[in-house]
Amino acid sequence: MKKYLGLFAAMLLVILLVHCKKDERALPYRDIDLVIDKINALRQNGCNCGTIYMPPVPNLAPNKQLQDAALAHAQDMAKRNYFDHLSPEGGTPEERALNAAYTGDFRAENLAKGYSHADQVIVAWKKSVSHCLAMMDAKSKQAGVGMTQNYWVVTFGSPL
Repeated sequence: MKKYLGLFAAMLLVILLVHCKKDERALPYRDIDLVIDKINALRQNGCNCGTIYMPPVPNLAPNKQLQDAALAHAQDMAKRNYFDHLSPEGGTPEERALNAAYTGDFRAENLAKGYSHADQVIVAWKKSVSHCLAMMDAKSKQAGVGMTQNYWVVTFGSPL
């Protein structure tokens, strides 16, 4: 009986560890996919950015190169513990987009830190006039999102 009880306890522990790790990984990555969808919901309805009414604009399309630029910046900020549009060496968001082989026009970059979920990030960006205007910019046609730990980046562009 003791042998089976020990085996049962070991199996239960393995199941719990696997289940917890799966949930830990899945949640943020699902939320990354939601960021562009949530920005597009704002763009479809229009919104107020501070006192400025922004009318509805077309949806953003996901772009792999912009996503690569956003993810690289999120990872760099997390690894080197800074929070800025400029890297410690002075690298700009536009340079990051070019380095990720984006061939369109770079438009803007939004950053956030300390949020666990896409909803929180979108609310924070909507409350900031400059971030809200970036999300509602009709000239932006594409976007890429990156998130590492609690660093969020969205990079906006427009194809040539």
